[in-house]
Amino acid sequence: MELFTAAEDLKFLNAHQIISEAVRIPARSSPLEFFLITLTIILPLSLIQLLFEVHTTILYETSYDYFSGHNSSSSYKQFIRTYSIQELFYLLSLYLFFLLSISAVVFTVASLYASKPVSFIPTLFAIPRIFKHLGLTFFYALLLMTVTYLAYSIPISVLVSENTNEALLVGFVVIFAIIYILVRNCVTALWHLASVISVLEPDVYGLAAMKKSKQLLRGRTKIALELANLYFAATWIPELVFLIATQFPVHFVVKLLLVLLCLFMLVALNLTGLLVQTVFFFACKSHHNEVVDKKVLYDHLGGYDLRDKSVALNPSTGSVEMQSLVKDHDRVGYQPVAVNARTGTVGDQNAENGEP
Repeated sequence: MELFTAAEDLKFLNAHQIISEAVRIPARSSPLEFFLITLTIILPLSLIQLLFEVHTTILYETSYDYFSGHNSSSSYKQFIRTYSIQELFYLLSLYLFFLLSISAVVFTVASLYASKPVSFIPTLFAIPRIFKHLGLTFFYALLLMTVTYLAYSIPISVLVSENTNEALLVGFVVIFAIIYILVRNCVTALWHLASVISVLEPDVYGLAAMKKSKQLLRGRTKIALELANLYFAATWIPELVFLIATQFPVHFVVKLLLVLLCLFMLVALNLTGLLVQTVFFFACKSHHNEVVDKKVLYDHLGGYDLRDKSVALNPSTGSVEMQSLVKDHDRVGYQPVAVNARTGTVGDQNAENGEP
């Protein structure tokens, strides 16, 4: 059974059809593999995401009271300092598990697409090698996000400090907020696609992945923004309900059920989001008539997993080599052939080696 719609047909799918294709992947292919990934990586990610939302709200409210002069006691100052440090750890943990989730899900989907056998343990062994590429790509995305946030927050801060007319200030804030949300969603779509590229494209990560992502988004930006908006809107609902359930006095059983419901919803949304961005990568490649060669992809994915018996690392060059599928009649076993080498007959290879 095909993993999803044929590659040449993906170019015609809209945002909702891409989501429909993505949610069917676990059931069509390897439900146990996706269940284990969800349980070990995406569940902690979702839990940290909910706790981070509550933590940020408390820190914001406390900081507002302190800096507005409503409560300027030293205990408030110490509380803000402690919570700010904790906020940093929450943020780092959030991005760490998000990158781990991308590594696991994208690697698994791509392996299924390339007809490469998948199991949970090899996926875990592949994650550290994938993570290095994703980390560098995330660094450039973070710089872009920081610039975007500063471009939004600095003008607002200047307007507030200048005691601008309240009605005019509200108007500027609304306009800047709309522009910021649109730009933020564009950056998010760019980063998510660049993350998939970092996993699936040989030697394309970091700034190169961001440039490649920008190229692939041409003609697909509207769909990318629609997918980003749907994800942010969908995740906002369980986060809001979780915030209300934890801060308002309700019965413990009701609170527990709401918390579990929010966590379950966010886990499902995060898994779906990761599947969607992987399918969207193939859709963008199809839109630009770029063929994803399954053989090349199989070899590339094999390079992440050094436990794979068909893959070896050449210590002299640091390049990944794959055992040839053609058996040498004069020797026992298979001969190593570089992944990017030109394939030919056994006789051609022997002639190049000076052998009869």
